[in-house]
Amino acid sequence: MQKTSAHPDYVGNGSLQAIISQQMKRVSTVDDEYMIGLSYITEIPPGGTPAVQPMAGTITVTGSGSANTATIVLKVENKDANGDANADVSLTITVAAAKVDWSAGAASAFTLKDVIDLINDEDAGGTSGKLLGGFKAWALDAPYDLQINAASALTTVAEAYVQAPGLTDAYSKALQRDISAHVVGSGYEVYYKRIGLPEPRDRGLFAFADIFGTVTGTTGGTVKIYKDDIEDFVEPVGTYATDLANHELFFSVAAASLSASAGSTPGAPPDVERAQIFRGPCILEIRASDLTAVDLRLLTQARD
Repeated sequence: MQKTSAHPDYVGNGSLQAIISQQMKRVSTVDDEYMIGLSYITEIPPGGTPAVQPMAGTITVTGSGSANTATIVLKVENKDANGDANADVSLTITVAAAKVDWSAGAASAFTLKDVIDLINDEDAGGTSGKLLGGFKAWALDAPYDLQINAASALTTVAEAYVQAPGLTDAYSKALQRDISAHVVGSGYEVYYKRIGLPEPRDRGLFAFADIFGTVTGTTGGTVKIYKDDIEDFVEPVGTYATDLANHELFFSVAAASLSASAGSTPGAPPDVERAQIFRGPCILEIRASDLTAVDLRLLTQARD
């Protein structure tokens, strides 16, 4: 066996009975939170033509700033049958008050789920719209019903290449959200972390063993864990409290009541033998009027 931790024999989770520790850490100088993962594969789609051969995929985001407008542009760099460069094929998603399906390479999205669904479509319509099928997206650290047409929901990001699936490098991350600028309810800043084992997008069972740490720079903050599943998706109505009520709430505690060390946070299990069993995927949400700093530790365990 090669003496390297990168050797294929080392890939895996080990024992699923082991406690898995996830850290939620944020300082006020690091505001961006990635909302989706992306991959792109360069294959000529069914019904495609040698005159348009995809070479690479990119994503560009023009952020919403103080208004509720933003665009997400997926581009496919391609060559013709002679190997000469064609013009890029552009596929544009514009944020709006409702989802509008693809037509001639353009679509609109209201929620994060809309963006993911649109990217995962196989055809954007129009010339070379089937090249959309090379892109695949999934949710990262934000709930599916997050309204991306809100002010400052998306940060402007220059064009970047999207990683191909199966590479040893990390997959691409996109749709950055400025935590300090994008507020919900009555001006609350919100930090999200997608949890669920053994993979963040897994629907399997896991045990919630403990949560502890500190949330500073605020009074009246809350820490919640709730179900976030596309299969149980409810279209948001624009009111934070009403939208939260559409989720299955598993755990809630005032940020001021968090224990700084393991075993003492109110509502958390006293030990792993009495852990609460949740079905993923779930969102851990930290909401407060001013999230100066977050330093939390979440302990979970995979279950059959």
